[in-house]
Amino acid sequence: VDFALYCLHTLLMLAKKSDENKHDILLEGHTFEAIIEAMEIYAERSAEVQMKGCGLIWSLAMDQKDRKYVAELRGCEAVLNASLAYMENESLQVFALGAMKVLSFDTKGKLKLRHAEAAKIVSDVMSNHLQNPTIQSEGCVVISNLATELDGFVHPVSQEEVDSVLAAILNNPDAPHVLQVACFTLTRLATSAVNVKALNRAKDTTLALDLAIQMHPGVVGLDVQILVNRLKSDLSQC
Repeated sequence: VDFALYCLHTLLMLAKKSDENKHDILLEGHTFEAIIEAMEIYAERSAEVQMKGCGLIWSLAMDQKDRKYVAELRGCEAVLNASLAYMENESLQVFALGAMKVLSFDTKGKLKLRHAEAAKIVSDVMSNHLQNPTIQSEGCVVISNLATELDGFVHPVSQEEVDSVLAAILNNPDAPHVLQVACFTLTRLATSAVNVKALNRAKDTTLALDLAIQMHPGVVGLDVQILVNRLKSDLSQC
């Protein structure tokens, strides 16, 4: 374990130094393959290896042009497996969600994450760490990205995903960034009629939106107004 941690740490330091180093780690030799293999070998034996691996994948996927390679080389699967194996580990989940977020901006990464039902995993992570604002905001971004196509089309999402975003608001009223990201996510999701109905079904929608506008009106006011109008329009058609 110590040797694996040393190697992963060294690679992370190299990746942070330059984009050229990141490119070499990804595409020269079998270095990235070895990273994924190390995460697989220590999947149930070391949360620290998983956290270092997720951090390294996150760093390598920061450059937009490299994300597709990370996705093609099983980076998405490695991060999701780490997240599932250590659901209660808050620090690991921050790194895992950071990696998922950047990968979810890429077409290939989005497809890989969707195929592995990443949105459900993200919802579970959010429900396990309700008081962590970073996990809540990053989780909202991943849910939003996975639901949205490049042309702006928004897919229906599960009731669990809707409830997770509402819970992010209710459990972090003093975190304006969380409320901003959560309300933006809900507004985007509500461009789908199916998602509007899911919001109207959710028991906490009114409570969450009222709380958001009460705590940070200047930050969320426009999104909340758009949401309220869409929700009322749907109810008037019932």
